[in-house]
Amino acid sequence: MALKSYIMTSDVKAPYVTATGLAHNPSAIRLKRYRRGQIVKGELKHANNKPAFLLVDGVCVVPVASVKELVTKEIVAGVDASSTTKETIEKTIGLTKNNTNPKVRYVDAMIIGSVLGFGIAYLLEKQGYIESTEGRNYKLYGALGGAVLAGYLVYRRKTQMKIRSASKE
Repeated sequence: MALKSYIMTSDVKAPYVTATGLAHNPSAIRLKRYRRGQIVKGELKHANNKPAFLLVDGVCVVPVASVKELVTKEIVAGVDASSTTKETIEKTIGLTKNNTNPKVRYVDAMIIGSVLGFGIAYLLEKQGYIESTEGRNYKLYGALGGAVLAGYLVYRRKTQMKIRSASKE
């Protein structure tokens, strides 16, 4: 029978016998530890037409309840493999275009807000509404105010979307 691959679903200690090389005690029982998630190759043994245990490496007995058969499928490309690959890549890229990382949204909004605040302060100085001696401070205040306002707007939009989605359910 061919060996199949199995994955461990729990931690198991399987006993096996080794030769010690001593005349008065020729064999010793040792334990081999298999961890959860480890892949092993073995042969499934049956008793009364039901799976009884898994024989790993021809010596270790592992209970059937602690393993699951690992089923693998061969990847076969079609006749026109290049077009199918491109279609699946385009579908994947199309689904991941929107960035859902909230930190990136906040940083982008703050950068845009600071540029807008700085620009508004610069225009107000050129129009004569702000004195040029105090202009540098007002540009800084405008940039900081724009960044804070943009971050707040992104935060409010995010919380409002959560409230709307909860009320629809």
